[in-house]
Amino acid sequence: MTHFQTLSYQEITIHIVAWLCYMNLQILATDQFEHQYIDHLLIALSELPAQLLFTYTTLYWLIPTYLLTLKYVTFGLLTLVVLAVSGVLYWQGYYYLFLAQFDPAQLDQENPWDLHRLVLSSFYMLCTSGLLIAFHMIRYGFRQQQLNQQLVIVNQAVELKSLKDQINPHFLFNTLNNLYGLTGSNPDKAGEVVLRLSQLMQYMLYEGSLTKVPLFKEIEYLQNYLALERIRYGKGLQLAFQISGPTEKLMIAPLLLLPFVENAFKHGLSRQLGDAWLQIQLNVTHTQLTFKVENSKPELAGPATSPGIGLPNVAKRLQLIYPDRHRLRQLNGVGSFLSTLTIGLTADDYCLQKGYENQVFARR
Repeated sequence: MTHFQTLSYQEITIHIVAWLCYMNLQILATDQFEHQYIDHLLIALSELPAQLLFTYTTLYWLIPTYLLTLKYVTFGLLTLVVLAVSGVLYWQGYYYLFLAQFDPAQLDQENPWDLHRLVLSSFYMLCTSGLLIAFHMIRYGFRQQQLNQQLVIVNQAVELKSLKDQINPHFLFNTLNNLYGLTGSNPDKAGEVVLRLSQLMQYMLYEGSLTKVPLFKEIEYLQNYLALERIRYGKGLQLAFQISGPTEKLMIAPLLLLPFVENAFKHGLSRQLGDAWLQIQLNVTHTQLTFKVENSKPELAGPATSPGIGLPNVAKRLQLIYPDRHRLRQLNGVGSFLSTLTIGLTADDYCLQKGYENQVFARR
């Protein structure tokens, strides 16, 4: 069952102020120039219990129990019943609490069970209390919208952290496998591998936890990774990494580009015995970033192994970080595989390097 939040002291105060304002407006509209403020105040007080009954029964029972749970027929029928009961109470309050006490001369001219009076009382109360109910529902709707937006932000932050936590072990697993193979085939370069790996780890531990990092740091990260792969493949790999455009002040989500390169090695180059090639292009304009990774693959190779979690995680992160302004395309050709990532850039993707350096320093 759906319920409104428990009323706080602030909420109760708002309700009291709303009713006082409503009663004063009602009295002033009725009194006009008659100067019978006390009489109209007493009339408003005699009718108030019926209005409170209808308003709060509707707000805290009918709407959350039936309307918000899509039980429209039940809601409509019960609303009519509550309205009829409140209409009777409204007219009875006026008759017995005001006329009988303060204007008994009018009792002979009125009937406490006059159907016409009861219908008019119900209609009048529906109009007046309906305004208060509508005002409350509008406030409730805005409050729920704010809570939903906050929940989306929290969920995105949690999901992004989860995706990063998945990417890091995935990368380390591949890199350590490369290092293990290198220690057996070329131990002389093991020291360089350890140095490169330590630089990668430093980036992952400090910059990888930030929301955005300078693009040139992400490029250095890719270059360290490619240096390790060059050592592993030697002359059996033709590698080209082209960078163009203003990359100095652009900020980007960390650990976003490497999975494309990892995927090229894992599912293409590692399955090719010779003549393997990899072409990487990074082009930056003031409004767009384009990242292309194309690798060779054996034409007659069997089905690829599982794509793992790298690229699926990148797709999820792109949806969270760059919604509605990115495009990811993949082309599986006969002898090559091409991945193209395009991100539309805004002013928020550029910031001062000082702020970034302070964040990194704080994490160290």
